[in-house]
Amino acid sequence: MKYTKKIGKIVALTILTTAALFYLLPNVAFIEQTLEIGTTPDKIFELINRPENWVEWYTPVKDSSNIESIINIRSKKNNRNVTAIVTINDKRSAIMNFKLRPSGIGSSMLTISSRLQFRQDSLLHYLRLMFDRSDERKIINYLENIGDAAIAKTGGIDVHLQRVDTFSYIGIIDSCALDDVFPRMANLYVELLVFGARSGIDMTARPISVYRKLDEKFAVFEVGVPIDEQKPVSGRIKYKTIAGGENAVASFYGAYDTLEDGHNAVQNWIIRHNRKQTGYAWEMYVTDPTTEPDPNKWLTKIYYPVN
Repeated sequence: MKYTKKIGKIVALTILTTAALFYLLPNVAFIEQTLEIGTTPDKIFELINRPENWVEWYTPVKDSSNIESIINIRSKKNNRNVTAIVTINDKRSAIMNFKLRPSGIGSSMLTISSRLQFRQDSLLHYLRLMFDRSDERKIINYLENIGDAAIAKTGGIDVHLQRVDTFSYIGIIDSCALDDVFPRMANLYVELLVFGARSGIDMTARPISVYRKLDEKFAVFEVGVPIDEQKPVSGRIKYKTIAGGENAVASFYGAYDTLEDGHNAVQNWIIRHNRKQTGYAWEMYVTDPTTEPDPNKWLTKIYYPVN
């Protein structure tokens, strides 16, 4: 009998000690994952800054009818950071932080930091934190879903694979702040056209531009005019060649200050079709703005060499 009472006391003490430890342990889990996505931060931001857009990537939400009671966007800053309070169930909630930054032309790095909050009476959640990696996998899935949804938003721009023949052109390399690119290009094209007219050079196609470096603030580019034969050039005007081969090509209609959407469409096509860019992207301006006043009808062909 004494032995039984002793065992009972030990069991009771063990239970009390275990329960006390559960309540003393932290009830928060922190998970962070990052993914590079082949589109601009603005397109990704649209998917996360409004609760109704979460249905496109947040798998626990099947429709948007009651999404406001699940997702509460607390703060957003400069289209780069969003904090959301997510109600998972009566025992779990999460604070999700989204951080966006550009990682190249038409691509972004998205980081999701999730702070999972458990109620103290959820006695088994500590074992989940130690042994269950499902929450980490879910965050990775959310990142991938956001990437797929953002990349799919190409605005209906036609992108296709096309073989381009080698051709020659006369060109000028220049660099400037990103906001000054198009005015600078316009002046350089005038310089090329005047040179061609004075030199008797036959221009065989519409003007082109080649982007050698492009980021949020600075651009290194080359403007050119295709020609049918090599002739002497001088000064900063150089004779160049674009090698033939397969290109992912977008037929983009719109003003020149919206061409980023066309480049994004091509880059997304390259990602989806497991292709690799092998050279500088270049543009050909098919429509002459001096004869077509409506910018929505300006056709620009955007080329990315691929293999």
